[in-house]
Amino acid sequence: MIPPTSQDDNTTLVLRRTFAASRERVFRAWTTPAALERWLKPRSLNIIVRALDVRVGGSFCFEIADGNRIVGTYLQVVPPERLAFTWSGTIAQSQETVVTLDFFERGAETTEVVLTHEGLVAPDQRTRVESGWSSFFDALAVVLASSDLAL
Repeated sequence: MIPPTSQDDNTTLVLRRTFAASRERVFRAWTTPAALERWLKPRSLNIIVRALDVRVGGSFCFEIADGNRIVGTYLQVVPPERLAFTWSGTIAQSQETVVTLDFFERGAETTEVVLTHEGLVAPDQRTRVESGWSSFFDALAVVLASSDLAL
């Protein structure tokens, strides 16, 4: 279930994107280090997955080529339906926010992802975060279309 948000709620961002890949493949792209390193690139900078423990209470740490980090803890893991995790770092925000991903099967090889990012507080933060996630989704679509990465 997608949490309700109001049109004037600047603390929550909801993005929807449809990918030409199975729900399982899309889910694995979010939970496999080799895949994440191919598409999760803030400002087109490479990342290294330093930790990725995809279970409730497990954590992740992504080191960005500029020396910054993105860290978080998994709150929900329901393969291949939902991921929820805390998200903080020095790129988009230093305070902890929550990201929820819902994966909806829209056909045998089509998946809709609904991303809800809550807890955005800085006045321009929502716009910056939306731009970042949109860029990640564009890169994810390319990776999912590629046959050279086993997912």
